[in-house]
Amino acid sequence: MSKNFSFAVFSYFCGMITIGMKILVLSETDACCGPMAAAFLRDYSPSLEVVSAGDNPSETVEPLMVMVMKECLADLSGYQPKRASDFSLSDFDAVYRCPDCLSPKSVEAYRRLRDDLKNETYLFFRHL
Repeated sequence: MSKNFSFAVFSYFCGMITIGMKILVLSETDACCGPMAAAFLRDYSPSLEVVSAGDNPSETVEPLMVMVMKECLADLSGYQPKRASDFSLSDFDAVYRCPDCLSPKSVEAYRRLRDDLKNETYLFFRHL
């Protein structure tokens, strides 16, 4: 069996088990880690409904986060942080709590954060 065929079967199977599943991504400000995690989860299965929200949402997202996510072909430039209290946990099948993180100060630090978060969200996705 070829690698491409195996990946196609895996992708199809993952799509089947997550159809209609709703996930809430929680973070402190919903300005950095939350929107990134939500974007990665949507990439893993387009059938997921993913909402990102923060306990104390910022007014806007972090500009460097938007820049490094564009490198992954995820455009978060129009994203507006949301308040977690506006949602009911009972409306979601799963909750992903982003690790606490301070906003990095450099582009390279944002890239490391992005890559670490991509790996963490993938592990979360695999356990759905």
